[in-house]
Formats: sequence, C-alpha cells, structure tokens
Amino acid sequence: AEADLDDPQGNPEAPEASDHTDMGRPWSWRVVALTLAVARGCTDSCEEEWALDQLADAEESELLDVRLLQTQLTQQRGPSQEVAPDSENPDHSDHVMSLDHNGKVCMLCNRPLPERIDRPYEAFRTDCGKHSSATGPSLDVMAMPAVQVAGAGKAEGFCAMNFAKSCADAVANKDYLYFAKSIDFNHASMRSNVRWDGRYCLLNGFLETSVVSLQRNFTALQQHAEELCETKYSKHGVDRLSFLDMLQLSKQEDSSAPSLQEAEAMAAWNCAMGDLACDMAMCAYSFCKEADGRSTALYDTCPGWDPVKGMPAP
Repeated sequence: AEADLDDPQGNPEAPEASDHTDMGRPWSWRVVALTLAVARGCTDSCEEEWALDQLADAEESELLDVRLLQTQLTQQRGPSQEVAPDSENPDHSDHVMSLDHNGKVCMLCNRPLPERIDRPYEAFRTDCGKHSSATGPSLDVMAMPAVQVAGAGKAEGFCAMNFAKSCADAVANKDYLYFAKSIDFNHASMRSNVRWDGRYCLLNGFLETSVVSLQRNFTALQQHAEELCETKYSKHGVDRLSFLDMLQLSKQEDSSAPSLQEAEAMAAWNCAMGDLACDMAMCAYSFCKEADGRSTALYDTCPGWDPVKGMPAP
C-alpha cells in the first residue's frame, strides 16, 4: 500500500488563499514543486525547512535573489539537462528539472517513457516559459494568482511557468496520458511523493470508475475536468490561488496530509493553472484503490495495470 487514509474527511474548513504576509512553514508537495521554490539546493536529505524559511524571508524582504537558490541546486544536484525539442527521448536522469531549448528552467518537461507509448507524439510546444528564466520563475510570479499567469487557453499556466510543461504538451497532442506517462513515480527523485500523491488522488475521487474510464478519452476527460473546476472546486478561491499557496498546502512530512480540504484546494490550483485533466489522468493511470478503499497502490502493484493502457476501468 502506498497511501493510507486515516482521516478521509480532513479539515472541515477550507483553506483560504494566502496574502503571503505570514507564510509560516510551508512544506514540500512533490519533489517537482520542491525543485522550484524549495529544493534549489535540496535533495531528500537536505533541510527543506531551511530552504522554505529562505523563501519566506525572500518574499517579505525581497533581498534574496532567486539565482542564489538556483546556484544551490546546481551545487547539490548537478547541472540541469537541456531538453531538446527535436529529441525523441529526452534524458530522464534528472526527471524533475531541466533547461528548455531557450535555456530556461523547466520542471516536469519530460516526454512519455518509451516503454509506455503506442503512438507517435509530434507536438512539443516551443513557445512556453514566458514566466521562467535561466533561474526559474521569479518570486513575484510565484506570488501571482495562477489565473493571471495562465490567462486564456488550456494548460497555459503550466506552459507560461515551465512547470509541469508536459501538461501543455499533452493538450497539444490531445492525449492527457502523455502527461501521466511522462512521470515516473519509481524514479529516485519521485518516490517520496508517492504517498502524498496517492492520497491526493483518492481524496479527490480521481481513482473512481467515472475518471479511470475516461483516461484515454481526451475530450470527455477535459469536459469532466472543466465541470469540476466550475462546480466542486470553485469554492476554493480558484481566482486567488498562487504557486506559493500551492506550496503552503504541501505537507509531505505529515503522514496524514493532505486533508480533504487541502487535496481539493490543490486540485483547484490546477484549475487555476488552466487544466485539471492532466492531474486526473496522472491519478487514473498511476494509482489504484486498495481493497480497503482507504489506501492506494502504484503501477504494477495494481491488478491489470498496463504501462501503455494504464489502469483497467473496474
């Protein structure tokens, strides 16, 4: 079992979008988010709390340059790998962070793993990264409401920030499994995220038949995601949530996290970034519910999972 639900109802009060005047001690969500604002100098063995305190101080004082954090990342993890748009199989050695063809930091920009594909993918967006740079997005951008970062269009927030940019490529290829298949939770840099992500998926209902059955239907899954964003998740202040809010929701060190409200607020942030369907497909492809209905399993520990087709619909 990868994740266990000790408190399926979670905190009954929905978190409000922060004004960032008192960030407290937010913690990592996935290594993916960690890489941008937390782990620009961290691996699983480093002091995440220290890095986040530095981020909070930078937000308040505007004295800490983002380049310092990027330099720390280089020292700890080595130089980023450049992602070439004409490469069929970009280097997955880092898996989380890379540089795009313009030399801008790009996170979760991989293409699907070769053993998971059964069709050619020809669309690879080269116009992303408007709000990224050689050192990643600025703190000002991370504090902006995600809807402002995204503007109009599907997955445009992910494209603009070069964060989960593979989601934008999934939309371009009209296949949300493109995003799911580009993430390898068995990779060393992602293993620590499995419990949190499994619980996030389960609490949001993304492992239910109604979602799993749509994972290979691009149009239907997109419509379902839009409906959820307009209804279920609208109460979470979609118009105010920022990247920094997303980090505050991330409490990976807490074995009971995320709560129901935190999981829903994270889904709402994906709505604000322009497309929830990428996460829905990631969940439906990667995780399944255990027999107890309160815990999750991953990939081939789930009955019937196939690297190309994903999870079988019950």
